[in-house]
Amino acid sequence: MIKTYVSLGLGLGIISALAFDAQRDSGLAALDASHLFESNTTRLALRRGTYLRRYDYDFIGLFATHLTRRVVDMALQGGGAEYQL
Repeated sequence: MIKTYVSLGLGLGIISALAFDAQRDSGLAALDASHLFESNTTRLALRRGTYLRRYDYDFIGLFATHLTRRVVDMALQGGGAEYQL
C-alpha cells in the first residue's frame, strides 16, 4: 500500500530495504535512511509438530539462510537448545 500511494504522488513512504526491488519499482526512488533507524529483529514462530511444506521452508530461508530444513525440523522436534529458532 505504501508504494502504491507514493507512486500515485500522495507523499513519501518509509519501507524496509527488503520491500524495494529496483526493477519492479522502477517508478520509485529509494534513499538509504538506515542511519536514522536502529536495527530491527524479525522473528518467526512455529508450533512444534507442525507439518511444513516446501514453501514454508523457502519462506524461512528468506529470513535466515542458516536455518536449513534439517535445522528447522530438529527445532520443531525439540532437538535441544542449540536448535532453538
